[in-house]
Amino acid sequence: MIRRAQPQDVPRIRQLWEACFPDEGGFNDYFFAHFFDCGTVLLSEEQGTLCAMVQMLPYRLLTGGTERDITYIYGACTDPAHRRKGHMARLLEASFAFDREQGRVASSLIPAEPWLFDFYRPFGYEPFFYTEKREIVRTADGEAPRRLTQDDVPQMAALYDRLAPDCRMMRDKAYWRAQLAMFDALDAGVFGWFAGETLAAYAFCWTDTVQEAFGLTPVREQGLLAALGLQQCTVTGCGAQTALGCIKWYEMREESRGYMNLMLN
Repeated sequence: MIRRAQPQDVPRIRQLWEACFPDEGGFNDYFFAHFFDCGTVLLSEEQGTLCAMVQMLPYRLLTGGTERDITYIYGACTDPAHRRKGHMARLLEASFAFDREQGRVASSLIPAEPWLFDFYRPFGYEPFFYTEKREIVRTADGEAPRRLTQDDVPQMAALYDRLAPDCRMMRDKAYWRAQLAMFDALDAGVFGWFAGETLAAYAFCWTDTVQEAFGLTPVREQGLLAALGLQQCTVTGCGAQTALGCIKWYEMREESRGYMNLMLN
């Protein structure tokens, strides 16, 4: 049976989450305390046993010059004891029906492993959201950044809208505030560089990786490595090198490639 989750289901949801996504860095506790919304969850049950679930997170995609409502499928998982029984297929098909009822134009997701791109392909998902990763190595002094705070959110949003591709996931102020708080709470934080009073670059950093950066230059990269106390790290930004996420369109596509990141991935 497929149904929407209710508040009384949360303990079982958390138990299945921990079984499928074990965590030692504190992310799971933070996610359930600050991001989890029971109302977005679809459950698949078998004789009262929770077998699988997906979360249907609402997002807006800028495509064809217009903001459109889409779903981001997150935390899709099946209890190992109930795999290969069609639970995930039924959940996805149910999510597509809900999307169409609500006028959403597409469903998106980020496969947790490369082989899962092929798993999702029969459901109509195709690679669409791309990033580029590169290694930076400390070789010299650089331009030192400062930690960004909630006061910097408007400038972060403006920089993203200026430098990100035309087809991109939209981010409101609540999104930016939540991401900044999470990176501050769980890891290295968010760093920025200014030209006068204007934010010129930012970097969302875990301990040894930069999950998203815009506006970096070689001297800013050197300053970032120094601030993180690293000799080298991987930086993720815009590009066409690596497929990060997939999309399933419910109508004619308007773009050939888009950008998504910082999606709790």
